Amino acid sequence: MEKKYIQLYSLKDVIFNDFVGTLKRVKDIGYTGVEFFGGFFGEMEAKELKKLLEDIGLEPISAHLHSAQIPDIIPYAAELGLKYLIDPMAHFNTYEEALEMAKTFNEVGKKCKEAGIQFGYHNHRHEFLESPDGYLMDTIIKNTNPDWVCVELDVGWTVCAGADAVAFINKHAGRIKLIHVKECGHVAGAEPAPDFSKFPKDENGRPQIPPEVLQKLLAELKWNSPAGKGLIDWKAVKDAALAQGAEGFIIEREYDYANDIWKCIEEDHAFIASL
Repeated sequence: MEKKYIQLYSLKDVIFNDFVGTLKRVKDIGYTGVEFFGGFFGEMEAKELKKLLEDIGLEPISAHLHSAQIPDIIPYAAELGLKYLIDPMAHFNTYEEALEMAKTFNEVGKKCKEAGIQFGYHNHRHEFLESPDGYLMDTIIKNTNPDWVCVELDVGWTVCAGADAVAFINKHAGRIKLIHVKECGHVAGAEPAPDFSKFPKDENGRPQIPPEVLQKLLAELKWNSPAGKGLIDWKAVKDAALAQGAEGFIIEREYDYANDIWKCIEEDHAFIASL
């Protein structure tokens, strides 16, 4: 695979301490582009960051921000040259909630489109709860404008939820624009997502996740096994995704299985390069 992207959240434990050094090392490993996360752009102006990425040789393809944050970041994203702004996770566990969320996605997606940027949604497991349309994710796709809203399919979480990723891609041909290459080693099924907005917040407004919930979430990260050594037929995923118009394959690593995140990132790169 010629273009190989990485979601920088994979390197959250090192990037805050050395933003520029992390980007340079990502390039040295062989990645050709990056996906930002959480509105963190190294505390740099868009023009400055764009120049840095050009000098290093990395393409800024996308960024993860929650829908409520996106309208304010659109001018920055446009100047930086991002192609996509992706909501990494939204809370909806019922059909009715999915319909309401689809309205929000349409509103945000329209604003992005007006600025020449594509808005999309990135799934976890709760999107594969049942709905009258099949899955809640089917409801989201059915009720959003294809010109305004695309999907960044996290294949790892899709398979972990018990869904057939290839069949889902084929069902929604043309809507899946980005693929998260995340390996799955365990099928847990779909289950409702916790509502972080209902947790108490600290003085900085961050949710204080109850210990039992946090412990469960951390345990689930271990289902992210080494790329190519889990349950997913990545060749079939690649072929289906490319056939319907996917533009980017992005490594996202949530679990440091080697107790050395750079070793994991290098092995993930070797795998994606072999696809």
